[in-house]
Amino acid sequence: MRNLTNEDAQRLISKMRSYFGKKFTDQWAGIDPQDIEQAMIECLSGLSADDFKRGFSRMVKATFCPSLPEFRSWCEPKTDDWLGAHEAWAIAEKSIGFDGEELTVIWTQQMATAFSRCESLVKTGDKFQRAEAKKIFCDAYERLVAQAKDEGLKPKYLTTLGTDKDQQITAIQQARVDGFLTESATTALLENKQTTSELQSESLKYKTIAQKALKKLGPQLKCQTNKMTPEHKVVQDWEKQEQQHIDPFDDIEKYKQNLAHDGKPVPQAVKKWGSTLAEMVEQRKEMGKVA
Repeated sequence: MRNLTNEDAQRLISKMRSYFGKKFTDQWAGIDPQDIEQAMIECLSGLSADDFKRGFSRMVKATFCPSLPEFRSWCEPKTDDWLGAHEAWAIAEKSIGFDGEELTVIWTQQMATAFSRCESLVKTGDKFQRAEAKKIFCDAYERLVAQAKDEGLKPKYLTTLGTDKDQQITAIQQARVDGFLTESATTALLENKQTTSELQSESLKYKTIAQKALKKLGPQLKCQTNKMTPEHKVVQDWEKQEQQHIDPFDDIEKYKQNLAHDGKPVPQAVKKWGSTLAEMVEQRKEMGKVA
């Protein structure tokens, strides 16, 4: 909504004069042009651009020159444009999914306010509480719409976005079909919005483009290669030599020789075990002598 300016009033007078000719001149005969402009400003202020489009489309088909109150009535939506309580409930209840998820909904402020008073009952999912929620909503909505009509207000639809990206697009498109959103508003809401399948398709497209570019640039790139991977690893000479593992329990002397060759000390456990083994051997020799 906006206030009418003198320039707007002058354009409207010019349009009416071109449409109705002598009928317009006769109707406003004897009235100062500035008074006509002022009357238009007072009578038509508050109408939106869409309202004036509605009025002009009616004026094109009219066979008589309307008075200012008549023209305003042509511009304003009919009282029936307010949805009934049950129609409004059918829209409002879809703002909450069965799992409690918040969904996108296009509704009026009256619907949103009425639904806020029973939202907790809807989220439970219990059919009895849902029925009670509908009763609360309808009573509140009817009262709020009656107040709006008394104030001369028209239904104005708002968009509340949910979390599901695909459902956002579907709900906005359906609202346009139902006449709740204008073409320009729909275009603005859908700008930069993509469905999941569209996002996946775009991602695959860019991935393919990147792969082709890398393949083309491959020979010109000096890439860091992980030389520890099996296909790039260079086997060292010492890795080619197989060293025989000698268990100290099988041949302790050979085990010690291998350690000495590699420059490694003999583990304390092996030293202790070797001393114990030598003592046992000596004891057995002494026992053999005695026998």
